[in-house]
Amino acid sequence: MVLGKLKRTTLWCLSIAAGLLYISWPLGYWLNPAATKASLASGLEAVGQPYNWLFISADVVSSLLVIAFCLILWRMFKHRHLLSTVPLVLSFVMLYGIGTILDALLPEHCVPNLEQCPSFAHSPSLLVHGVFSISASVFLFVSLCILWFARRRSLLLNALLVGYICFGFISLLEAILPGNHGNWSQHYYITLCGVWLMCIPYVVEQNELRRSEDNFTG
Repeated sequence: MVLGKLKRTTLWCLSIAAGLLYISWPLGYWLNPAATKASLASGLEAVGQPYNWLFISADVVSSLLVIAFCLILWRMFKHRHLLSTVPLVLSFVMLYGIGTILDALLPEHCVPNLEQCPSFAHSPSLLVHGVFSISASVFLFVSLCILWFARRRSLLLNALLVGYICFGFISLLEAILPGNHGNWSQHYYITLCGVWLMCIPYVVEQNELRRSEDNFTG
């Protein structure tokens, strides 16, 4: 056992809460069905959209919880001669949290597919929002890839990686292709992100347990 029961429970509660808050898009079908069905998930946070403050708050609080449990994990394991992958993973996850906070606090001022919006080149708000949103997504994906390289036999990590690649690619196509192609794949992608956030403390602990066992048998 690497973590005590109380510490493990605390970390899992933080990560599960962070993941659930990040997966706030189902509320959009009730609170803002027009934006949910026609735009990307970020449209729910756009300026002037109903209940945008709720979706912004959910992303900000989720990201603060993510940063908190990453810092707690780092402090818990700092005396265990951490494998280089763990601090690297936690660093990328915290960068994701920072990027998501900035993304949420700098929302779109125009919702594509609902309004006639200027191009990214003519709308600084759309460009800045897009940069932070994409950067945060990439940071979280990189964190998963790093742990996958360390533990490629993990069924959980393999399933998450395959889902990330499939739905991430489809979401990218939906975002860049002209016309309204829906956003169903982005919702699945966001859900996978939330699941990965929930699993991080468990996967990090399991990584340390396996490393300890490998060192012992080696």
